[in-house]
Amino acid sequence: MAKSTQSLSGRLSDMDLRLLRVFREVVQAGGLAPAEVALNINRSTISVHLSDLETRLGMQLCIRSRGRADFKLTPEGESLYQAILELDGHLATFKSQVNAIQSQLTGKLRVILPDDALAMPQLDLPATIARLRERAPQLQLDIQLAAPHELELEILAGRADVGINPLHSRRPGLSYQPLFSHQSLLYAAAGHPCTVVDTDDERITQQELAAPDHAVLSGAAHLYRLFPNKSIANHMAARLAMILSGKFIGFLPTYLAEEYVRNEQLAALRPERFCYQIQNAITCKSSAVKQPAVQLFTTSIRIHDSHVKP
Repeated sequence: MAKSTQSLSGRLSDMDLRLLRVFREVVQAGGLAPAEVALNINRSTISVHLSDLETRLGMQLCIRSRGRADFKLTPEGESLYQAILELDGHLATFKSQVNAIQSQLTGKLRVILPDDALAMPQLDLPATIARLRERAPQLQLDIQLAAPHELELEILAGRADVGINPLHSRRPGLSYQPLFSHQSLLYAAAGHPCTVVDTDDERITQQELAAPDHAVLSGAAHLYRLFPNKSIANHMAARLAMILSGKFIGFLPTYLAEEYVRNEQLAALRPERFCYQIQNAITCKSSAVKQPAVQLFTTSIRIHDSHVKP
């Protein structure tokens, strides 16, 4: 066969890779006819592909005849076959490295959560953390708790990557994925004057309210405005402690108050009147939605369909 001036310079094209694959299968099958099944093409087409590859490389790769037994590699063909096997090994290594990158996230994931996240019945936080560790054992977790009004600000300021926060407004630059809702009621400690029967709205709203100092959820703002006397308690634990003191009343999620109601330490005040719903959402910067660690956190959360009675 006459030598050609063509060579495999520059990038390998899809056609080059296809021709090399045909050649590899023919060699491994031991001839053109046995390779028909592996390649799912007829013998004449295989022969054309081999001729195209020989022309492309400018060398004879094999000696073949019409029979099944007469197939033999030339020295050039043997060298090319060994080079293809080496290429296959490199590709296998590349695939392994990519899989390792995908399965072994490194670096740090900074998560910001409400200060009462552990008490939320719909959110099994320990199980979520366990799934994160199992799926990304090399990923360092930095989990912080914050008051509701601080959660979005921490993410916007770049001090947290992702969090769960009350969805009461949508800030530009943030992405929200709704999770679950819970109900909040107005509570007073057992023995508080407002726990007596037939307490009216006016008497209730004259009590001192343990409340956050920030703008409250849009769905609850009208209720907070009814109380002219307020003391500050941004964190849920502080609010609970103030209410349990018997000197204040305040709004709490029903899941947080449930145990104290059952033990007759707290009582809900006019639940049909003083109540509101809170929607919670996974929150992150819009630019971070597709980051692998953020996506891993999102897929690790499994919501329980829990109904917490007031």
